[in-house]
Amino acid sequence: MSGTEIDESVFAARRNFPQDRLALQMSTAGIVHDLGNLIQVASSALNHLGRDPNIATAPGAGTVIAGAKTALERAGCLVRQTIRTAKEIEGIIAHANVAICLADVHSLVRSAWNENIHLEVCVGSDLPLVRCDRVGLQNAVLNLLFNARDAMPDGGLISVHASVSENSNQVDLRVEDHGIGMTSETMVRAFDLFFTTKGDGLGGVGLPMVKRFVEESGGSIDLESILGSGTVVTLKLPAMR
Repeated sequence: MSGTEIDESVFAARRNFPQDRLALQMSTAGIVHDLGNLIQVASSALNHLGRDPNIATAPGAGTVIAGAKTALERAGCLVRQTIRTAKEIEGIIAHANVAICLADVHSLVRSAWNENIHLEVCVGSDLPLVRCDRVGLQNAVLNLLFNARDAMPDGGLISVHASVSENSNQVDLRVEDHGIGMTSETMVRAFDLFFTTKGDGLGGVGLPMVKRFVEESGGSIDLESILGSGTVVTLKLPAMR
């Protein structure tokens, strides 16, 4: 896909994004965040007053300051509870635009990778939103890209393709490399936490994290690999129509 095609798909997707709902969420989160900042300022002021000997020794001042601190602590608890609740609600209704996520990831790795690694991104037309966290999706793709890069020590092509499945109920996001591949024994344990074939002992976390993210989003993950030929990982994410 050319740079022009990526830009057009991103702009088209952003036009369809539910801006009003996002603006309401941002406004609510901003109010809660600012309230938390004001509580911190008031708490700091009370702590400062409490350390002032002239005020601390005044009749009844200690009781008043202690009561104010208790009230602010309870207000802080309400702020934290509100933020947690908002995150839980957002987790239920979270959605991501695959085209935008891939465009952001492409821009990130393009400037950081060596010239011998080539990344090809192809996004199908009219992709629906997928039901998952946007940042989680980007992290999952980055994990797969880093694994693909490490599997090609001499460089090569990494392809990322996103398309609607045949039944239109999901979006298939496929990451393919032409690296060293995996043995059947390695494939069996590929999603085991801390299992790695890297000589330095690093790794063993990326694929399990990707699998957990996809399954928590209501999707599934497929792994295909041939020793000496490469690996294909496909994320199947539920679509939102």
